[in-house]
This record gives sequence, C-alpha cells and structure tokens, in this order.
Amino acid sequence: MGVVAQRVYPDIVEHLATELEHGSVMITGTNGKTTTSSFIAAILRDDGLRVWRNREGSNLVGGVASSLVIRAQPNGHLRRAGQAISILEVDEAALPQLVGSIPPRVLVFTNLFRDQLDRYGEVDSVISKWKQAIALLPATTTLVLNADDPTIAQLGDGFPGRCLYYGIETTLETGEGEDEADRHQVMDARVCSRCGHEYEYDLHFYSHMGHYHCPQCGKQRPRPDVRVTHVQVDTFDRIRLQIEAGDQKREIIVPLPGFYNIYNALAASTASLALGTPWEPIISGIEQSKPVFGRGERIQADGKTMRLLLAKNPTGFNEVLRTLFNDGTARHLLFILNDNIADGQDISWIWDVDFERAVGQTRTLVISGTRALDLALRLKYAGINENAMTIVSTTRLKAQKNTQTTRSRRLKKNQGINEGQQQSEVIDERLYGIKNALDSALQQTPAGETLFVVPTYTGLLEVHHELEQRGFTPHYWEGRDA
Repeated sequence: MGVVAQRVYPDIVEHLATELEHGSVMITGTNGKTTTSSFIAAILRDDGLRVWRNREGSNLVGGVASSLVIRAQPNGHLRRAGQAISILEVDEAALPQLVGSIPPRVLVFTNLFRDQLDRYGEVDSVISKWKQAIALLPATTTLVLNADDPTIAQLGDGFPGRCLYYGIETTLETGEGEDEADRHQVMDARVCSRCGHEYEYDLHFYSHMGHYHCPQCGKQRPRPDVRVTHVQVDTFDRIRLQIEAGDQKREIIVPLPGFYNIYNALAASTASLALGTPWEPIISGIEQSKPVFGRGERIQADGKTMRLLLAKNPTGFNEVLRTLFNDGTARHLLFILNDNIADGQDISWIWDVDFERAVGQTRTLVISGTRALDLALRLKYAGINENAMTIVSTTRLKAQKNTQTTRSRRLKKNQGINEGQQQSEVIDERLYGIKNALDSALQQTPAGETLFVVPTYTGLLEVHHELEQRGFTPHYWEGRDA
C-alpha cells in the first residue's frame, strides 16, 4: 500500500506526517527497536496522547508510508490527527531517507552491533549513513543516545541541537566470573572514533557496552543525563531499577527478562522526558507493558507455556543465552536458524555466539530452520552431545530424497508392489518443517513447564503463523494501536 501510494504521490509521507499535532518520534538501532517503541507508546498513551505506530508495515520507507496512508481519509487528510503522535521504528539503512521526509521531534539510537553483513556491511558503513541522516535534522530535534555504546555516543559530536544521553552507572550482577562473561563477547567498536587507539574499559557490561575511555586522546563516555544507579533482578520477568535524571530519583520495575531490556527502558524513559512527559506515565507505561512480538512474548499452548525470544545477531543471541542460563536452570529449547534475506544470508556469525554456555543446561533441545545442520554442528563443537539434539530441517534433505528413491526402486523390484503400494510403504522417517519442529519441541516439554523458542527473524514469523493457525495467539498486529 505504501509503495503504491508513494508512486502516485511521491510526497505523501511528508504531507501526512505534518498533520500530526504532536509530531513524530523515531527509534533506530540494531537491537531493541521494537521493545523501546512499545515502551514509548505505552508511556505516551498513559499521558493521554493518541499513539500511531508502523506496526502494520515494515520499518522501511514503504512500511512507514503504509502506517500513515491507512489512517488517511479520502480527502487526503489524516483522520483524528489531533492529540496524535507517531512512534516510528526505523530500519538502520532507511533512516536518511525518512528523516528527510519526517523531521522527528525525538530521534532515539539504541545501539549498533554487527548484523546482516550481506545487507548492512560493517558497523562503519551504518554509522556513515546515520551521520548523513543527522546532518539533515533541524536543530529542534532532540537526539537520545546510548552513552554506554561508543558508536552511538559519538553521534552527538557537533550536533547543534539537544542531545540527551542515557546509561548504566552500576555493575550488573550476572552470577558469573569476569573471564566467563568475556569469553565470547563480540566487540564491534574497539577503537576510538577520534584517534583510532583502542578503548580501555573501567566497567564492561557486554559486547562493547560499558564505561570506556581512550588513553591516547582522552575521549571518554559522556556522563548520562538519565541513568540507572541500581539494578536488582527479582525474578525472570522482573527487574527493579533505580533511575536518576538530574536531582530526580525514581524506581521502575521492568516486567521483561534480560539485561538488554534495562537499556530499552532507559531509552524509552529518556525519550519521554525529552517530550516533557511526567514521571507518572513513564513509570506506569513501562511497568504495565507486555512482551511484544517475539521479544519475551508468552503464549499458552496445550497446557504448556511458550516464550519467544528473537535472536538475530551474535550479541543478541549471547544476551538471550545469558538470560536463559544466568540462574543455572536447565531449559526446554527450540532453536531456529534461517538464512532468508530478512535474516541475513551469511550465518557465519553463529561461531561468535557463546553456545558453550548451554552445555549441561538443556533438558530438551530441538533444532530447526533452513540452516539447522549448521547450527547443530556449531552446538556439537560447543560440547553438546549430538544424541541430545533433535534436528528437524525445514525441508526434506536432498540425500533423504535420493535414499527414498533408491529404496522405492528396490521395493518395487524385489516385492513387485504397485505404485500405490510403494507410496504407502515409503515413509520419510525423518521429520521436517517448522510445524513438526514445533510439535516435537512441545511433545518433549512436560505439561506445566516452559518451552523457550529462540528463532531468527523469519523463523519467528513462521512459528507465530503456526501458533496463529492453531488458535493459540491472535495476529500480532490485532488490537494493539489506538
């Protein structure tokens, strides 16, 4: 819809966006865009605004156009544009084109990690695109930047408008030693953006996130305007934060798993403060939020609980594994690795994932996806016994087809069976397809227990579609936006 509308009227995005009374907020970055967007939307709704998101479309230009067009009237004006604000999740590569059409009031950058190298290239190429986008912004835009990510923090250098930084001021209690925590960390930003010398860290959280400084030129992490000063993990789905902004102190409970959601809550809080939102809706919006599509989402299926945890790059997968195994509890798992275009066709990144963390921590383990065998090999090298894995490829393997053909011919020759009998005799003993992978994982999970599904992006879509077909969950866009 958005693509067609833009062909008919190339300036339709800019035209419709200007009718929003409270303008637009954009969120971009490698990880955390969807959850941060959801937090901000919940906060602003609690503050009395009508919130529009690009949930119905993609986070590319066409998807953003669709989100506006479906809310337009035949006369070319937005319906109910008063008291409305748009929260737009934006693809990293699409940012320059979108900010040219929709100058945001607030632009949030979450983080930058290596992701989909065949599409984005290395992190330096993404930073270059982001700097081009920032150069197009008016001084009235506020940048919300992650102080703990040196690639993000540098985006504020020389920006004439307002910059607000957010970060974590305290250590994160992970329950593991320093050597173990750093074993498979993927450092995508090792050197100073000013002089090229390698950063040193006074406090290291994960990947290149932490308190860094350059010993050569003195460049260092900016002091956050909004900061977490204390973290307490109450349960798997409950993280208690002490947040400070200026001389104000508040406690917020994040109802989602994973240390990465501390940053998502911080980014949402900072963006909301930039819009002038009071603390009350910030606290209530975050604390009453539910896990969004595939980001800790909880689904009941046949007397069992499923938790969907998207993992689409090495840093994201490492943090999901840390979330799963931080307390030493063995889990029922379904891993899905796809190499479709939306996932990134280069899956070599799985060798940078700390799958060694899962050794001895899997009660049951099913592996599926277009690259299930590659993932099984990686897990075998990590030290997981191949007999403890159930491998369910998404398609029947060529070798299986050839074996079946040979077997069919042998049966026909030796037993004299007809074609109909042959088809009934020759049965593929090895299951394949996402449906069978899901069935196998659920069957191995006892009633009342939890199956954790960790897919790449298109694997998540396939699993969700299957669960929708079975009536376990509605379509993910239904009933979410005002």
